[in-house]
Amino acid sequence: MKPDSIELAIELNEMNSSRRGFFRAVSRGVTQSIEEPMAVINASRPLGAVEEELFNRLCTQCGDCVTACPQSVLSMQANGPCMDLSLNHCNFCHQCITVCPTQALNILNTTDTGWRPTFSQSCNARLFGNCQECVDDCPKQALTLPDDATPALNENCNGCGECLSSCYIGAITLMEKS
Repeated sequence: MKPDSIELAIELNEMNSSRRGFFRAVSRGVTQSIEEPMAVINASRPLGAVEEELFNRLCTQCGDCVTACPQSVLSMQANGPCMDLSLNHCNFCHQCITVCPTQALNILNTTDTGWRPTFSQSCNARLFGNCQECVDDCPKQALTLPDDATPALNENCNGCGECLSSCYIGAITLMEKS
């Protein structure tokens, strides 16, 4: 082998090694996020829902709230309308409440969806320190990013789900607020 060929082989080996290391790190994060328990996102009622027993008596399952939602985060399930923030976020426009004919959705219960984000081990901010999409996109400034760490949640969170929508690697899940 010529000296230039040897140098090229060494350079390619280093590049392949670092590329391999990169993909190992990414796949490790993906594997960990898959192994974490997934939350059922569509379990909660629409924004403004009254207490569950009363809701079940009042809601006629007419679907008006589902149709009125401009964000398409409501869907009709067997037990009535549910909020699903897996593809979009709630912008608290109150359209669902406005069209509800039975007051099963009430304007008095509209400050919080009841969801809170949790961050998996595959969060890019945690792994590589180079992402803050969720922090930047949060309309309530409810997330902060400590140095080389997973985003931290503060009391401003209203559970809108914008962080979930903004996470392009799927490292965020929403859990019911305890």
